[in-house]
Amino acid sequence: MIDVAAKPEKLIPVPSPFEAVNKRNLIVIEFLTILILVTLTFWSVGPLIEEWGLFRAFNENGLAYFQTFAPSIPMRPLHLVAYAFQWMIGWGHPVGVALGTASLMIIRYFVARWAVSPFIGGYKRWLLAVLAATLVFWPGAWMGRYGSAQLSAILFFVSLGFSIRLYGEWSIKWVVGSAVSVALLLSIYQGLTLCLFAIPVLAIFWKHESSSGVFINKARFLSVTRISFAIGAGFLIYGLYWIIVSSKFGNSGYEGALASDSARLLTVVGLTAHIKSAYITAFGQETYLLPFLLALAFFMSWGALQNFETLGEKISGATLIFLFVTLLPILSMIYVNVLHIRDLDRVLYPVSVGFVLVCISLLARFREHGSFKSDLLNSSVVVVVVLTSSVVVAHGVRHYVQLQRSVISQMWAALETHDASTVLVRDYTGTLGDVYTFLSTTLGDASTVLGRKLVADICTPAAVDRIHPVAQRFPITTTPRCEDLPVIPETTLVLTARWLNGVLVVTP
Repeated sequence: MIDVAAKPEKLIPVPSPFEAVNKRNLIVIEFLTILILVTLTFWSVGPLIEEWGLFRAFNENGLAYFQTFAPSIPMRPLHLVAYAFQWMIGWGHPVGVALGTASLMIIRYFVARWAVSPFIGGYKRWLLAVLAATLVFWPGAWMGRYGSAQLSAILFFVSLGFSIRLYGEWSIKWVVGSAVSVALLLSIYQGLTLCLFAIPVLAIFWKHESSSGVFINKARFLSVTRISFAIGAGFLIYGLYWIIVSSKFGNSGYEGALASDSARLLTVVGLTAHIKSAYITAFGQETYLLPFLLALAFFMSWGALQNFETLGEKISGATLIFLFVTLLPILSMIYVNVLHIRDLDRVLYPVSVGFVLVCISLLARFREHGSFKSDLLNSSVVVVVVLTSSVVVAHGVRHYVQLQRSVISQMWAALETHDASTVLVRDYTGTLGDVYTFLSTTLGDASTVLGRKLVADICTPAAVDRIHPVAQRFPITTTPRCEDLPVIPETTLVLTARWLNGVLVVTP
């Protein structure tokens, strides 16, 4: 039912988050949080796969590589911006990956903080900014290879910030800001497409200053329409670009290959299978994730649920929280390729961003009921949990970074007594050659970027099992069998990788 007589409504006014009682504490807490995030990034982040090849390309071609790369990915003209930023900020050295990742994380923190300011302040705003910065349990937040996705997440929160402001009143500058941020996001990486569509849907549940007792009244309808118009304008801008580029390049390039099997989604069986794959990847591969996200969402909303006056309101609120969280894998269906929908690192990207959007929407929905009994105490609990989970995820990434550094240093040590420009590593551990352990040409690219130009390859003997869990998700082909390789030239340095007392050792 739509109440056409309702007066225009505004967002609930927010007390200043910098009141005298909490200003100093909040500033100190936020400064320490940022310091922790930066420290954690430099502790864990380093080049792993695409970063090596792209750094090599930029070192050899400079920014002119944009023009060389463009025909291979015409639908993402700005895809290399984040990688170029990593390269430039580190002056061509791998430290730029950590510098770039830390910079994007901190920018994401402040953009999200700005985005929610019209109706969420103080410690709850700090909590949401931390969620947006870390993108909880998405490994890509700690990987330079997902620099484009990290940059797109910033633009998503920019669009969300303009949407929140449009919810209160019309402004052409906010419409333009939202539309431009959406168009730029899609020009970089389209993984958050369905998250953009979710903004006006979730905006239906945001709380207005006044309430007529009607779920959808005229004011709420107009607010959501303004948001939809601005986001739709961004899609229109990108759509016009897509039409122009498609007329020149057709459906070729990387995107064309990814979308080649998308026709299956037009059938009930194909669409059902795709949805099932999204849930299996997100909540099946990581069985702790659903209860973890539900626990966070319910904890943040527990005070509001307790303050509801009737049992029906409590059940309705709890059901809303449950539905918001359990529907998150739907947002990952934008990965239409059958391989990508099985990749945890990709699927958790829209899921994690969507979870931040859900938390913002829940706090906006339950705001007048008091989401937390004690903002500082409860916000601190959530932040500590989120930072702890971030340490766990970052540690997993650090493991790969350290392993790569160890292999390269040992390979270089062996080259000190051998004059060779070609190297073959026979891997008796079964671990090398996975996605993050020197897949394909990555070993040679890494060595070249670090200062020693090499052609390097890895093979696995027939008697050794390939232990490549990341590649197995898809699955994709990794290392060849050593016995299947052609005759090795005498000038090739052959190294052997083995476990020695739990340590991976590479020797001639």
